[in-house]
This record gives sequence, structure tokens and C-alpha cells, in this order.
Amino acid sequence: MTLLQTARQFDRGVLPVAHFGLDWPAFFAKYPLPDVFSETVYLWDKGRLKDMQNDRLKAILEIGWSNAYYRELWASAGVRPEHVRTVDDIARLPTFNTDDIKSSQDAFPPFGSITGVSREDFGKQPMKVQTSGGTTGKPRPTLFGQLEWELNGLSSARGLYIQGARPGDVAQIPATCGLANLGWAIYKGCHDYLGVMPLTTGSGLVTPTRRQIEMAFDFGTNIWVSFPEYFSQLAKVCKTELNRDFAEMNCKFIATFLGPDTDGGLRTYLQQTLGTKVYDNYGINETALGSFECTHQCGLHIMEDLYLFEIVDTETGEPLPDGQTGNIVITSLCRTIPPIIRLNTRDLGRIIATERCECGSHFKRMDHFLGRSDDMVRMRGVNIYPMACLTAVRSDERSTGEWLCVAERTEIGGVIGEKLTVRIEVKKSAESREGMVEQMERRLKEDLGVRIAVELVDEGTLAEFTNFGREGKARRLVDLRRKT
Repeated sequence: MTLLQTARQFDRGVLPVAHFGLDWPAFFAKYPLPDVFSETVYLWDKGRLKDMQNDRLKAILEIGWSNAYYRELWASAGVRPEHVRTVDDIARLPTFNTDDIKSSQDAFPPFGSITGVSREDFGKQPMKVQTSGGTTGKPRPTLFGQLEWELNGLSSARGLYIQGARPGDVAQIPATCGLANLGWAIYKGCHDYLGVMPLTTGSGLVTPTRRQIEMAFDFGTNIWVSFPEYFSQLAKVCKTELNRDFAEMNCKFIATFLGPDTDGGLRTYLQQTLGTKVYDNYGINETALGSFECTHQCGLHIMEDLYLFEIVDTETGEPLPDGQTGNIVITSLCRTIPPIIRLNTRDLGRIIATERCECGSHFKRMDHFLGRSDDMVRMRGVNIYPMACLTAVRSDERSTGEWLCVAERTEIGGVIGEKLTVRIEVKKSAESREGMVEQMERRLKEDLGVRIAVELVDEGTLAEFTNFGREGKARRLVDLRRKT
């Protein structure tokens, strides 16, 4: 007897109870649970995957044509339904970005016409609101219907399962279950789909770092999910305040978001400091987890049964071949509230592998998240992405690993110009700063192709600007040119 058949034995009233809102057997047949996924869809060949993508894209496009936002967007670009029949045709559709979403939300508050639902629809099914982190402006809200909310947790569970999470594990989540999505997605993935106990400690502002570590030892935490900056803080407090090594926890792995760690330096540092494997992941507010590393750590597997990832030129928007860096454009093959069809995330990325991975998966693999194209600063004809400073900043052990790029206008002798300074924190324990400026400037020039001034600042100085130690991703650029 199915859950729905059992439920019909009771008087359920008229409330939109989540337990009765989906046809669960059909849901799991379409979107397999983590263990089933790892042995089926995850291992499918490219042909079978593409057939699935074509079927799902057709269904999503039908929803798009009935959605006022997409209908207007596509009609203005001269696109008709017959123009897009398979995934090979998808570049014929125009992209949109978060600025367009915000404009729609301003015109049709609070969620915009893109959701395809109105305020009157809210009582028809369970819904949830999450927002972006706000690192690039005012946080933007995203509406989740029941299907989307379940997939929010299920996609996270898939990534964690591939990385090694199993029933009975304890996953500590130093990310608050607030309006940002990370804490919720990991909590729901662990609790609802993995049999893993989520320890929802929240950020260091919610549960102080020392207490986070004490709880981890008390409750047997063996998986952690948070941002890399906070893991550095955890390891430091563990050693200085508790006189213990983080590695004593014998964790199975750390799931995090490494950013542009193209030389592997950050991962190596974290793995040595924390005494366990560190896996990279990528996701955004509108799609939840989109890609994840397997245990071979050779690129992030794009969850191709749920999403299409394209890489497009940052200027022209034209598709780029594999291996080239550009903006990540995402189409969700499962979302309906709202549908997400060719969202230009303005996150920089590149496809690094399309062949079968050692783990057996044929899913395409992308490189680490490489920064934001809208954070780009142009200096002396060179495009500079603040996140590209990471390798240089962390190349000197005297650095805390924290940095901030500051773009300013200058005026010398009546001539208006621009300059970019990279402020780099130095550890309190550093015995000397001798040669550090010269070394950092030389390394930055090698990495970025242009000479940039370096300013050394004391440890903790940048926290107010970078968001370090708070909820969400760190900010790496302050553009004072926009304020003058």
C-alpha cells in the first residue's frame, strides 16, 4: 500500500499538508534517491543522458511558453517554439541574469512574474522563500514550491552520498538555517534522504567557534559542511583555545566551496590542517547544488539529469568550447516555480572534462568556481578578477589568507586615473614582514599579467569588509570608483 493510499484512510481535511502533496513513488522514479542514483543515472552513458535531457527540456519549455516572463523575453528575441526542440538548440534562447530578475521583482513585487504563480496560489501547496547571500547587492528572493524544495534537499544528499556520507554519520553545518539556502539544503539532504544526523550549529555568530568544536567532539561529528574561510578559523581555535588538533575528530570528509583553487593550494592547506579529504561543490540560490566532486577530486560533476550548464563569452554571450573560461549559464530541467531557463549566473567557470571519470560517471565536469565576471576590474587594458588573487595571497604562510581588492580613482597633476590595491592580512604570529610586499606584488603580476600595489594590514582588519566570520561567501572587491 502506497503512502497516498494509506493517507486516504484518514480524513485529511483541506490543508496543503506536505506529506500528501507529491506522488512520492513517481517522484523517486523520476529523481532517484542517492544510493539508487549512484548506481543508475550517475553511471548512464552520454546517449541515454541526452535522451533524458531532451525529454525534460521539452516539458520545461512548455512551461516556459505559458509563463508571462519567458513568453515576453523569448518573443522579443524573435524565438518561437519550433526553434528549440533539443538541448542542441538551447543557445537560440536569450539569456537573462539576476538584474533582470530584480527588475521583474520591482515591477511585480515581491517575487516577479518569473515565478508563474500569484499570491493567491500560496495556499495551494507548501512553499518556501530563500534569498541570495547579498554579496553582490540586495539579497534576491527565490520561491520554492514543494517539488523544488524536495529537490533542494535531494540534490544536496546526492553530492554528500557520492562523497561518502552514510546512515549514522553526523554532519555539522556551520551555516544558519535562515533565508540563505545552504544550511537548509544540507540539513534537509541529511535528515530526509541520508539517515545522517544534521548538527545545525549555524554560523560562528550563532554558535561561537569554540562551542562549535566542543559540540563536534561531544556529538561525534565526522562530516562538516561550510565555507573554507571558516574551517581555517575552526582549526585555529581548536589548537589555541582547546589545545587539540582538528584531525583528532577523524572526519570522513569536508564538503565546502573552494573557489578558484586552480593550483590546489587551498585544498592542500585545508586537508593538511583538518586531517581529512576536502571536496569542492558549486550551487546558487536559484538551483541549489548544481555540481560536486567525487572522491577522485578531478573536477565537479554537473548533475546533468537536473541541469544544463553552458559556458558563454562574458562580453558577447556566445557559447564557448570546452576548456575556455566564461560565464556559467544554467537551465534547470526540473524547476517549475520558478522555471530557470538560461540564467546567466555571471559566475566564471569552464568545462574541463567530458570523458568518463574514474568513478564511472559520464557527467560533464567543471573546474572550480573561478569568480564573478561582474566583479571584474579593468586596469591598463587587462581584465582582473579579484578571486584570481587567491593563489598569490596564500602563497606566503605569513598571510592569513584574507584579502580585499580596492579600486579607486586617482588624480595626479590634474590627470584622472585609476588604481587597484590588494590589501592582504598578515598573521599576528608573523615574526617579520620583510620582503612580503615585493613577493606578493611579483606573484600577483605573474598570475594577473599586470602590476598591482600590495598593502599589508593586520590580522582581522578586513573582516568588516570581506564578510569573513559571518554568514555566506566572502566579498573580495570594494569599488570606490562608483562612489565618486
